[in-house]
Amino acid sequence: MSNERYPHDRLLELREAFKQNLPIDTSLIRPFILASWQRCRLSSTHRKAKGPISAEMLASALIRNRELLESAVPFMEKLFSSISAAHSVIGLSDSTGLILHTVGHEEDIKALPVFQRGFFATEEHSGTNGIGTGLIEKRPIEIIGAEHYYGDALGWYCCSAPIFNENDLVGIFNISTRAQNHHYHTIGLVEAAAYSVSEQLRLRLLLKEQNAMLEFLDEGVLILDSGNKVRALNEKARSMLSPGGSSAQNRLTGLPVHELLPLEKSDLTDVLSAQHRINDREVTLRLPNGVFQYAISCSPIENGGAIITLRSVKRMREYAARMMSQGAVYSFENIVGESTAIREVLRLARKASQSNITTLILGESGTGKELFAQAIHNASSRKNGPFVVVNCGSIPRTLLESELFGYEDGAFTGARKQGKPGKFELADGGTVFLDEIGELPLDAQASLLRLLQENEVVRVGGTTAKHIDIRVVAATNRNLEEAVGQQTFRNDLYYRLNVLSITIPPLRDRKTDIRLLSNFFLEKFSHALGRTDARFTEEVLEALTLYDWPGNVRELENVIERTINIASSALIQLSDLPAHILKYRTQEPALPGHTVRSSVLKTQEMETIMEMLRETQGNFRLAASKLGIARCVLYRKVKQMGMTPGMWRSKKAIM
Repeated sequence: MSNERYPHDRLLELREAFKQNLPIDTSLIRPFILASWQRCRLSSTHRKAKGPISAEMLASALIRNRELLESAVPFMEKLFSSISAAHSVIGLSDSTGLILHTVGHEEDIKALPVFQRGFFATEEHSGTNGIGTGLIEKRPIEIIGAEHYYGDALGWYCCSAPIFNENDLVGIFNISTRAQNHHYHTIGLVEAAAYSVSEQLRLRLLLKEQNAMLEFLDEGVLILDSGNKVRALNEKARSMLSPGGSSAQNRLTGLPVHELLPLEKSDLTDVLSAQHRINDREVTLRLPNGVFQYAISCSPIENGGAIITLRSVKRMREYAARMMSQGAVYSFENIVGESTAIREVLRLARKASQSNITTLILGESGTGKELFAQAIHNASSRKNGPFVVVNCGSIPRTLLESELFGYEDGAFTGARKQGKPGKFELADGGTVFLDEIGELPLDAQASLLRLLQENEVVRVGGTTAKHIDIRVVAATNRNLEEAVGQQTFRNDLYYRLNVLSITIPPLRDRKTDIRLLSNFFLEKFSHALGRTDARFTEEVLEALTLYDWPGNVRELENVIERTINIASSALIQLSDLPAHILKYRTQEPALPGHTVRSSVLKTQEMETIMEMLRETQGNFRLAASKLGIARCVLYRKVKQMGMTPGMWRSKKAIM
């Protein structure tokens, strides 16, 4: 642009004629200038008054635009040092057109009152000008002399460019100089300065996002420079490594890393000199506020330095324990029973939950030993800690010790690098339930005894004992006293486990609970199937009560689940029960020589008859024909089973 193309006097004439609504040659006026003049003419009758805003409003605006000012002012100062001789004023406005900062000679700033701090430079206030028109155009623009709509800046040249934060326009960067001194390079200079400020804002936003991510992490992060000094660290790292509060924590930046991480010299050298990432190496740090176990990871930075992360081993164990187990879900309220025997067991179990005493739960299979162990845990002070179940009989003997106590790197062929914590470590702060403790091999029993006595665990292949805080609840269906006598169970371990023993009675010794349990399981399974009207006949409840239940509560639950699934009506009758349970209603004392084989055959015969009657819906003639027996024989056998023919005839098929 040059004054030859846009002569000042001619433009001045055109502008005055335009203000009076006279016809003019618009081809001599740049389109965006003409559009601005049109806006100014429309608003001239209600032009906003010029003048600074209040000190309070300005202070609030400066705080609101703090990052814009911090990013732009250094560029403004540096730029002015190179153009100060040109009688120029550099101005910065926010997205509303409010002047936030100016740099220039005092006499030049006074000559441009529109560009003084605290004034608005919008078109509504000041007509066509670099800042006000720049806010509308949202691109770099130049305005020369008479192109300004009002006479305040007739002798000035304005060049402005927008400043963006991401996609949002947040301000205008403007240079104003005497019209006769303007240079065509100025617009490039202004555009570059605005772009630099925009980039600075973008980097600030990126840094804030990165800092937010670092602070969000549940691990300590340290960033080291090429000299292994701490360049930056997040708040988690500060709290993990400094006991002295925020004032002490602020001094951590700039320290050599070995002062923050008091590791063995060889360990620290290994970590920092590695040319590849090191993951979760467990280390012990002796800090002024205690001894802590952390998992340290280190990743080198390409141009020097490294990123180190620290995670609490205890927290990692808690997470791992949650992942490998659903935890304890049952409480004492979930235990069904009103018999004297079960009430005594509940009393002892509640006592056990109020301390960390090692507890041994005895009882036949299916009596609910794990249910009691979970209830004890959930009623204890450890209820928020992990509940880790170990079935001592299901883990291969060759892997048992490494599963329970963990192992170190290289402990055996195929061992995972960095080693692996055992289930006792994973249960730190919580409860370990050792089911089938009677199946534990003798060598593992010795390690368990040490753990119970010292509260320490030594990993397979390791030499360092790690202190852990766990509560042990063990269970077995074996007679441990006999196992001690047979030398398959250690005498000292037995007495260490048997501090408080709880014996859960078999279901046959708590017959008064069978009806209660049966109805409880009926409600549970009928709701799951959407058959909420299901109910037992009195004969069914009597048959369930007469049966001895060698599989205990677990067997009763399975039978009720089977019965509700095969029953063809809401009223569950004797014919819906398994034959081996019905046999107890009419069973006579066994004769000498009565064999198990004959009992099994009799049960199979009963089940076959019942299945055929269900299939034929009580048609005895058809059922007898299919079974290959006389109808009278079939009637006699049904009567011996304690049932009547009408039981099947009254049923309707399941739709």
